[in-house]
Amino acid sequence: MTDEWNPDDPDATRVLYDLRSWSFDQQAELASELAEAEIPHTWDGADLVVPETHEAQADATITVVEQRLGIVYPGDAVDGAGGSADDDDDDNDNDNDNDNDNDNDNDGDGDGGSVGGEPAPQPIDIPAGTPVTEYDLAEWEEGDRQSITRALTRQRIAYRWEDDLLLVPTDHEHVVESLMDMIENGEFASHPDDVDDDDERLPFETLTTFFLAGERLQRNPLDANGLEQLLAAVEVAEPAKPPYGVDLRLWQRSCELADELAGALVDDDEPDHEAAMAVAAELHDLLRPFV
Repeated sequence: MTDEWNPDDPDATRVLYDLRSWSFDQQAELASELAEAEIPHTWDGADLVVPETHEAQADATITVVEQRLGIVYPGDAVDGAGGSADDDDDDNDNDNDNDNDNDNDNDGDGDGGSVGGEPAPQPIDIPAGTPVTEYDLAEWEEGDRQSITRALTRQRIAYRWEDDLLLVPTDHEHVVESLMDMIENGEFASHPDDVDDDDERLPFETLTTFFLAGERLQRNPLDANGLEQLLAAVEVAEPAKPPYGVDLRLWQRSCELADELAGALVDDDEPDHEAAMAVAAELHDLLRPFV
């Protein structure tokens, strides 16, 4: 969300998208795409809120994410993601056709599920005819090549190696370049032996859960969905065992902030909402470059 837009301004015309049928990880990927495109937004529970001036951009971004993740809606025959702008009384009629009785954030497409409970993702080859970007990694060490391979697999980004060339879909190049920068800067674990048992490591999406929880709770510490997902991630997170491809120091700091945030909201008799919002903002800002 940008400083110029205040979603609480009663005179601001907003657009709401009902995304309750999206999994938490799908919402996190959308939030990352919106941030990358510099589209002002916030969350009201499972509703995405954007200013009317950015409705077309938001529609396009949602459509791209829907197609990339294969998101479908109950009743199907959805002709795109769209929302109608709120009137001044905040009455909302959504064009999204996502209204349904399924509130468990699991739409059955395989991208959702409980934190740490998913089967390990498998490599995805690039579909024929997909525009690709090539990266010559001849000078990379083998450990770093393994790191980018694991990271792409965990992020469910298609890729293919042709000798020293790494090929990825052009639509994902900004994410891939961010991952490559992290590896070159030593922010990714470079070798699989950095953790004793890779099979017990959490998926990368756990970091995404912390990020989206921070984004929601910095705006609204009473966001029940954000708090539920935060607590689920905190329960399974082990500070000494980072998810695949996540730097140990970054992971430990994320766990510290997540614990502090959860404590501010549930440990005391009276939740400290002001402190929670500050910690949530710090957690969000810490993870934004990596999600």
